[in-house]
Amino acid sequence: MIKHLLKLAFTALLFSHTTSVAEVNDAEEMIRFTDKANKIEQWRRGTTKRFDTFEQFFLNAGGRAYTGAGYLFDIKNNHWLSYEEAIKVAPDLKDLIVNQEYTINITTEELLAFTNIQVPTNTLYVYLYFDRPVDAKKKTYMFAEQYSVDPAVEKLLIKNYERRKRFALTMQKHATIPWYLIEIPLIEFKPQ
Repeated sequence: MIKHLLKLAFTALLFSHTTSVAEVNDAEEMIRFTDKANKIEQWRRGTTKRFDTFEQFFLNAGGRAYTGAGYLFDIKNNHWLSYEEAIKVAPDLKDLIVNQEYTINITTEELLAFTNIQVPTNTLYVYLYFDRPVDAKKKTYMFAEQYSVDPAVEKLLIKNYERRKRFALTMQKHATIPWYLIEIPLIEFKPQ
């Protein structure tokens, strides 16, 4: 009888441990971009190296820096596409492009240096998705440490996770447009 009770207790303990590990792995997908997620989403990767350079880039262009947002750039013509221009190139990107006008004058070389990406030869357009800022030491998204205690943060992380995955799945249909997830480290982030 005691052996049977011990066996049941051990099985329950093992099951509860396995369940909690599965929950942590799901949470991990939301609080940081993982290799597991990238196997499904297939992003090419880049980084702005610092938060302040990311923010300043868009401020200099007369706009606001958005995270969890995408843009289309014309490599051949050194041209940052407006929302209207981008959806003419690929109408199904209408929900994947920031709908704000920018006058961004940047060469392809400057863009590649800013985002730290390498573009395949004979590429006409690249899609840039600026992911949520990442704490370089913890390798987690900004505010992710509040995930377990703040429902608003959890909702934000889930929304970001779902949006990024949806964007990647849409971009997989565009064989001629490489898509890049640009990480934004919190280095030099100054809360206002």
